Amino acid sequence: MARGSSGGSEGGAAFASVEMLQSGGQVDNSGKYTVSRKYYVTSETDLITTPASISVGGKTMLPSSLSYQKISGGVWEKTIEFTAPLKSTDTGVVKSLSITDEGRVQLEVSAELAEIELHPEIEELKKKYNGKVKNNKVIFEETYTEPGTGTSGGSPKKNPFFGVRYFYQPSATLRHTYTLEKMPLDLWSGVFKIVPTEKLPGGFPPLADYLNKEGTNLKYFWQIQMPEVAVVGGRVEITDTYKLLAPRTQEAAEDFNKIEAG
Repeated sequence: MARGSSGGSEGGAAFASVEMLQSGGQVDNSGKYTVSRKYYVTSETDLITTPASISVGGKTMLPSSLSYQKISGGVWEKTIEFTAPLKSTDTGVVKSLSITDEGRVQLEVSAELAEIELHPEIEELKKKYNGKVKNNKVIFEETYTEPGTGTSGGSPKKNPFFGVRYFYQPSATLRHTYTLEKMPLDLWSGVFKIVPTEKLPGGFPPLADYLNKEGTNLKYFWQIQMPEVAVVGGRVEITDTYKLLAPRTQEAAEDFNKIEAG
């Protein structure tokens, strides 16, 4: 079955195709609403023409992709996909988000090998386990003596850090993908700044503060990376990426952001 749209126009130039009653749609979790329309085409010159837009449920949708195949002599089946954000605003620059109202938020956690010199407690480890700096590398002796006992008091103990060059450092990356109607003017404004966990998209609770050996209260922060941007069917799909940093004081985080802003 088919319904006629031959010789007509849906929001643009002449579109000479006959629409088939086999259309469908879907919504993905980045907030993109996609509708698929199929058409009969009897002229090769009409194979790559599309309507400028269509309206579905009061929502204006723009063409984003086109494919076709020949089904008989002189007749082609053409499929056009139209996209629009699931939600929109009058300004068109507010996030048009998915069913969760948060777009797609993905957290990846792993552990990466890092040189022992980068350990957040390296100074304490050097003091306790007899670590010496040689050629800008921290080398631990085969034995150590408990601090405060002196070389003559207390017997040397086997050093658990002897030969250790690396340690496992927690690594975490959060990605937030969403769809906008227009390119935001402040796309680059947050790049390389650092934010606390509670400011991340997705409603994550704050990570517990880290108390080092000196009793200093440190917090976990995330650094905003360069965004990934794709323009699809007249809509803008953006992925913001945040990377977990080593714990630091609130003051250090604020000073870092001042440097970035300057």
